[in-house]
Amino acid sequence: MLLPDFAALAAWAGAGRVIRASELEVTTWKLPEPQKTALVSTGVPILDGVVGEVSFQAQPGRYRLASNQGVLGAVPGSGEVLQWQPDGSTRFVNSTIIQWLCSIHLVGTWLAGSEAVGRWDADVEAEEQAFAEIAAVLEHIRALDPPAIGDGSHDNHFWPATLDRWLS
Repeated sequence: MLLPDFAALAAWAGAGRVIRASELEVTTWKLPEPQKTALVSTGVPILDGVVGEVSFQAQPGRYRLASNQGVLGAVPGSGEVLQWQPDGSTRFVNSTIIQWLCSIHLVGTWLAGSEAVGRWDADVEAEEQAFAEIAAVLEHIRALDPPAIGDGSHDNHFWPATLDRWLS
């Protein structure tokens, strides 16, 4: 999957809901250039349940990208995206910032177009459709970044836990 551009993210996220980093904010970050460029050119979309607030800050041991039930940030050097939870534990999100942005785009596009997820508990057919859609999105993320899904553990992997939340 190619990195979505700003317009593709804004198409489902809405006006004013894709935040771009300024070059000045990320220029000193020790990350591969394509990852910094993605934050500047593409930006990070706000997606309820995934990204609640976007902020680009260098913090000890991480580059803060966003927050939602913890801090979502990149590891200096690799750009691996982790979620630092309020209890101090971490959960793996994606292998790189670019894969994280692509995963958010997959989920955002799915949510914007899904009729089943909003009414999953209306009847058996809607529930089955919602589960099938979630399984398909997880498989797309797995194809993009296999470690992001791993063994599907909710304790260790952000995406399985986050997508299952839409059905609770």
